[in-house]
Amino acid sequence: MTVASTSVSRLPRTAVVSGSELRFACAHLLRRLAEGIPAGSRPPEVVEVPAGRPIPASADFLVEADDVRPDLEGFPGVRASVERDFPGSSALDWSWSTERPVWRGSYLRHGLLIAADQGRAHVLGPVRNLRVPGKRHLEAVLPAVSAAFSWGVEPRTLRELVYAWTGPSHSLQWAGLNRGATLFDDSASCTSEGLDRALSAFDQPVTLVTGGPGFNAGFELLDTVRLRASRVVLLPGSPEWIATAWSSLVDVRLGQDLAGSAKLALECTASGGQILFSPGCFPQAEGLGVGRRGQAFAEEFLDA
Repeated sequence: MTVASTSVSRLPRTAVVSGSELRFACAHLLRRLAEGIPAGSRPPEVVEVPAGRPIPASADFLVEADDVRPDLEGFPGVRASVERDFPGSSALDWSWSTERPVWRGSYLRHGLLIAADQGRAHVLGPVRNLRVPGKRHLEAVLPAVSAAFSWGVEPRTLRELVYAWTGPSHSLQWAGLNRGATLFDDSASCTSEGLDRALSAFDQPVTLVTGGPGFNAGFELLDTVRLRASRVVLLPGSPEWIATAWSSLVDVRLGQDLAGSAKLALECTASGGQILFSPGCFPQAEGLGVGRRGQAFAEEFLDA
């Protein structure tokens, strides 16, 4: 069943972002884009629901990020395109795609991010200028852009907001540029699983800054580190055995303190390279908190 698309004059009350890994980033961006809704309209409340979980009864708009909800087929909202969304097809609602043009929504074309309404395309800008890492993140960006566009946010406003977006705080967040190297702050990552997901978000090997007291995720990350990290800077307090285990796979350097670790990461990263700060363990009681450690590292990196 085809459901009529949401009109600008009748905004939803509650928009649910459903997905697995990328729903948090998609919801974060969507809240930011909703700030561009024309004055006089109440922005929808944006909530997150994990894939497979029931959506709230109050929800009247669904945004699918990186996952499909076949149980909610026909529910008004934005979903990934599975066929060419042109007149005469069965998919005339708002949609998004990394592979093909869509009739209403957003898609990629020749490295450009494009928003479309009834086939009229608006080029927002090059994908490479987005501040979030990797092609995978496009599965968060595109559905958010499609939803905001369906709510009446103008293309110019979409362009300004999406290219200024640096990501959720301390969760693969763009944290600055120094000597051509880009830093991403993932200091909210406190587990080996989180570190593994962070590394997997990048399209190219990165300089990984990780570890510290309490970091014991060495062996389960061997394959990921070998494939995703070009070099590793271990934060002070990291167990010695991790440096031994990883040094056969990748260039490992030991930081003496936070400032020294930032300097090491910058020195061993060429211009155009990317640095990931992702400790992968909880901060010690006497140390910096989760968010503060990322902020402190970024300050040292920018001053190095």
